[in-house]
Amino acid sequence: MTESSSQIASKVSLLALAAFIVGASVTLAHRPWSQPEGGDEAIWDYVAQCIVRGQAPYRDVVEIKSPLSAYLSAGAIVIGRSIGLRDVIAIRYQNVLLVGLLSAVTFLVAAKYLNSLTASCIAVLVQLTPAHFADWMVAGTEPKLPMILFALLSILLVAENKPFWAGFFSMLACLCWQPVMMFTGVALLIFSRYLTRWSDLAALKVMLGAFVPLVATILYFLWIGALEDLWLWTVVYNVSVYAPETAKGILETVGLLWRVFVRVFRVDLVFLVLAAAGLILFAIERVKARRKPDILEPRLFEDAIVIIPLIYLGFCFINFQSGPDLIPLFPFIGMFVGWLLTGGLRFGGRLPNRLPGAAIIILLVLIVFRSLTYSVQSELTLQDQERALEAISAVVNPADGVYVHGTVEILVLLNRPNLNPHVSLRQGKDEFLAQRTPGGFRAFIDEMEASAPKMVAISRAGRLTHRAELFQWIEAHYDPFVLPGYEGVYLRRQ
Repeated sequence: MTESSSQIASKVSLLALAAFIVGASVTLAHRPWSQPEGGDEAIWDYVAQCIVRGQAPYRDVVEIKSPLSAYLSAGAIVIGRSIGLRDVIAIRYQNVLLVGLLSAVTFLVAAKYLNSLTASCIAVLVQLTPAHFADWMVAGTEPKLPMILFALLSILLVAENKPFWAGFFSMLACLCWQPVMMFTGVALLIFSRYLTRWSDLAALKVMLGAFVPLVATILYFLWIGALEDLWLWTVVYNVSVYAPETAKGILETVGLLWRVFVRVFRVDLVFLVLAAAGLILFAIERVKARRKPDILEPRLFEDAIVIIPLIYLGFCFINFQSGPDLIPLFPFIGMFVGWLLTGGLRFGGRLPNRLPGAAIIILLVLIVFRSLTYSVQSELTLQDQERALEAISAVVNPADGVYVHGTVEILVLLNRPNLNPHVSLRQGKDEFLAQRTPGGFRAFIDEMEASAPKMVAISRAGRLTHRAELFQWIEAHYDPFVLPGYEGVYLRRQ
C-alpha cells in the first residue's frame, strides 16, 4: 500500500524529532558541564560577555571572524543569567540545542536531496559517530556550529524553491564565518539555472535575501561606531596578513589534512572512503541527468550537495588550520555515506538489501557505546579551573586591571574585561597592530604600562613577532604567580 503524502510528512517530522533528540543526547554525553574552558571557544565566549557588557566587537575586543555566533552566545548569557545560570553553562546549553537542531536539519536536507528516509537516518548517525564532532561543540562558542546550521537551512530552502529565504540563511551562515559565502553563490547558481535564466527573478530574490542581514549588520555596526573596526579585522587583516601568514604549500597542506583526518576519525576513516565514493557516484548521476533536460529541471537543486563540498575541499587545500575546519564537511560526509549504502551500491545479492538496516544498527551501537564510555580528555575540568582561579580573586580586586593574552578562560570564568581589546596577538596581529599605532609596538606596551595592570597572564605567545618586547616589559615589572594548572601568570611587583 502506497503511503499518502500526509503519512510521509508525519513520518519525516517524527524522524526529524528523533534526530534532534539523538543529537542533543550525544552532545550531553560529552559532558558539556565538565569540559574545560579554553582555546578559541573561550575567546568567543569572552566576546559574547563583552557584548553583554555593552562593548562592541572589533573595537573593544578583537576577533577576525564575522560576529553572529558571538551575538547568539550573548543572547544565551542574557537568558541564562535571568534564570541563574553561569555564562559558560548557558552557552553550552545553547550548543546542545544547536546540535540537536543541526541533526534535525541534516535529516531534512538528506531526505529532500536523497529522497530516502533510510539514507537520511544514516546521514545523521554518521555525523554524530566520531567523538571529536561532539567535543568541538560542547566546550564553548564554536562559530562553525551555527554557521553550518544556517548553511544547511539555506540549501534546504533551495530545494523547497524559496529563493529569498535561501539567500537570507546563506548570509546568516556567512555572518558566522566569512568563507561560507559560497552557500549564497551556490543558491544563486541553482536559481539562475547556472546564470542562464533571470526572467523569473528567483536569482534576484536570492541576492535580496542575502542583502537584508548583510545591510542590517553594516547599519548596526555603523550605529555603534565600530564599522571601520569590523572592516579592518574581518576583511583587511584576513586578506593582507592572516591569509599570507597561514598559507602553506600544497604538499604541506595535504600532509596536515591527512594527519588531522587520522586524528579526528581514527577507525571512522571508513566513513571518508565511503563518502568519497558516494560523492563521486552521485556526481556522475548528476552529469548523466544533464543529458536529459526533462529530468534535470525539477531536480536541479541536487547539484548543490555536490558543488558545496567540492568548493569547501578546495578551500581547505588553500587555507586549512585545524580539526574544527572539518565541521562544514560532516553533514555531507553523512549524506554521501547514506546515499551510497541505500542507492549507490547497485549490484546483485542479498547484502545490499540488508546493508542500510545493518548500518543503522551498527552506527547506533557505536554511538551508544562511545557515549556511555566517554570521559573528558583533559587534565583540568571546568570545575578544576574555577577552583584554581579562586586564587586570582583572592589577590586581584574587582577594580584592578588585568591583561590576558591567550589564556582567555581567566577573563571568562572571572567575568572580567581585559585591559585592552587584544586577547590574542598571534598570526601577525602584533605587527599589524604595530604598523597602525603611532610609535609602533613600543607605544602599545607603554599604554599598558601606564595602566599598570595588577595581573598579566600570557600563553600561546610562541610565534609573536614582538614576543621579546612583551616579555621584557613583564620581567621588568612582574613576578611569577603560582596557579595550579596554569603557566605564564604574573602579579605586579610591589
